[in-house]
Amino acid sequence: MPLLQRILATGLLLAALPAPAATPVLPTPEKIMALRSVDDPQIAPGGDWIAYTVGTPQDEGRPPRQRVWRVPATGKGAARVLPAPETVSDTHPRWTADGRHLDFLSDRPLPAADADGDGTVARQQVWRVDAQGDDASPLTRSRGDVSAFEVSHDGTRIAYLAADPVDAAARAAQAARDDATRVEHPTRFVRAWLRDLRDGRTRPLTAPGVQVHDLAWSPDGRTLALRLSEGTTLNAYWYRSRVVLADAATGALRQVLEPRASAHPLQWSPDGRRLLYGELGEHGMTAHLTVHRLADDRRVRLASDWMGTLWLARWQDDGTVVGLGQRGVRGAFLRLDPDTGGWTELARPQIPSASFTTARNGRSAYLGLRDDQPAEVWTLDRGRLTARTDTHPEVAGWAHGQVRELEWTSSRDGLRITGLLVTPPGWTRGTPLPTLVQGHGGPAWAWWSGWLGSWHDWAQLLATHGYAVFLPNPRGSEGGGHAFAESVRNDWGGGDFQDILDGVDLLEREGVIDPQRLAIGGWSYGGYMAAWAVTHSARFKTAIVGAGVIDIGAMALTTDTPDYLPGYFGDPVANRAVYDAHSPIRFADRVTVPVLILHGDQDQRVPLSQGEMFYRALVFNGTPVEMVRYPRGPHWFFETAHGRDVQQRVLDWLDARLGVERPR
Repeated sequence: MPLLQRILATGLLLAALPAPAATPVLPTPEKIMALRSVDDPQIAPGGDWIAYTVGTPQDEGRPPRQRVWRVPATGKGAARVLPAPETVSDTHPRWTADGRHLDFLSDRPLPAADADGDGTVARQQVWRVDAQGDDASPLTRSRGDVSAFEVSHDGTRIAYLAADPVDAAARAAQAARDDATRVEHPTRFVRAWLRDLRDGRTRPLTAPGVQVHDLAWSPDGRTLALRLSEGTTLNAYWYRSRVVLADAATGALRQVLEPRASAHPLQWSPDGRRLLYGELGEHGMTAHLTVHRLADDRRVRLASDWMGTLWLARWQDDGTVVGLGQRGVRGAFLRLDPDTGGWTELARPQIPSASFTTARNGRSAYLGLRDDQPAEVWTLDRGRLTARTDTHPEVAGWAHGQVRELEWTSSRDGLRITGLLVTPPGWTRGTPLPTLVQGHGGPAWAWWSGWLGSWHDWAQLLATHGYAVFLPNPRGSEGGGHAFAESVRNDWGGGDFQDILDGVDLLEREGVIDPQRLAIGGWSYGGYMAAWAVTHSARFKTAIVGAGVIDIGAMALTTDTPDYLPGYFGDPVANRAVYDAHSPIRFADRVTVPVLILHGDQDQRVPLSQGEMFYRALVFNGTPVEMVRYPRGPHWFFETAHGRDVQQRVLDWLDARLGVERPR
């Protein structure tokens, strides 16, 4: 064959061969913290468009910059962002009942205008665009920042929540540093306000001294359902609120529908005859979603016998409610009967986040996560699950840990336990791995079979760097029904810890875990479990205690949610012996392995003193310990640098203590 022909033939052959696959990129703390966050999918009433938010991380300790996007709910149309000034954030998109407008919260500058009444306007107001996303204009000029809103079904009025403005006397006292405050005696409240969109007249609906957490217009516009409390704290929000009806004309409060409400959003049925809300379970660690028929005061609990955790429910029509929750380690959509509470599972997505909305035609928009993709907007349409956005295209080129769903039986009582195992890309059995057992927060929370890469979800980072990560959902977790979630009352560190050890035993028998290189760690309740493990077992070679509960009784008296722990252990004064029996601090002298403690300085949920007392106890014992504090850090971090640092310290700590060497 002539040379030219050979060259051409070789070129054609090479062209026909598949291109070599690109080497996957290892995820790093920097790359994970640079991921954008998708949230709050809102499908239009007609089911044709979905509005949602995207948060872009910022440096210098600033919260993510939020934008509102829109994407078609069918077909292959591209997503579009609402135009906004560069420095502002837009959040909380909500469609009007006729679908002609999209309203949202924004801190963008208002046109020149005064506040309603005297004073200046607040930064966060309600804005409106048309269905195409054009012609933004403000709907409110509130003196306090607006935190939530709803437009009446006829489009003539807007009800919104806004904090009482600081009056002149209070401003003068603050300036003079004459600002002593009485604990649990608030002076400023979030109140409900009504604004007529035709003439701009605005008036308060609720009286001073009452905190309003949620509101919903009745379809006929005569009544507002409100969730109220006397306190302004997070504890009041979660544990001390009630559902009442208010006359939209006078603000007069009518009957209390539910005295122990949960934080589920209030929703009227389309015909206005029933109200959907949440009621707290007996001990405050679970909640029941309830349909209340107002004419005869009949209440129906939805899916009360479903062996999962029902997070959220939405009306489709007067006879159908769509529910979303978790069973085991996977998500579930349910069709719910508002007359009987009966349920039918519609679909089992790998995992949805607890956020979705449903249109009149039954199409739902939700946040879906795959194990190889962070949250995106998905639709559920006649049983079909479809991704509608692609906000994180870079993740497709990353290396991905292999996610395996697990199930085992408790050695204590035969209870069915679920969890996940994440292993390095391409790993096959035969070579035991250095392993981290990571506990989740809660206890009433759960790991799920989806994306596990964030400042507090370490599985993808560690698996792609050579580790196995075992993620158990022991008793007390979500995903197994109400009784399962409540089964750790008076038993933290008992059956739940044994459930975890049973899972470790399973993976050791399978040859996954190298028992000589086994660690435990986690955040919040996961931090508690890490501290408990190294005070009650010699199997773990090191522990990472992130914002962990160390002295349960002390935390019960210092946390910003004081009703939380009594649900598990009762009165923290009268029952102090029970609290102490389950507190790692009482057994700190047993710890012999190195411990890393991570804690935010401004953590009010699990106060900084919890981490400090464990650190001091281990120092007194002569136990190797290191503690890292994060200035300004709350219980749940949002600063980019802090999230990056947590992940890097976890990786470096495990490398050093489990003998993993990697090139620098």
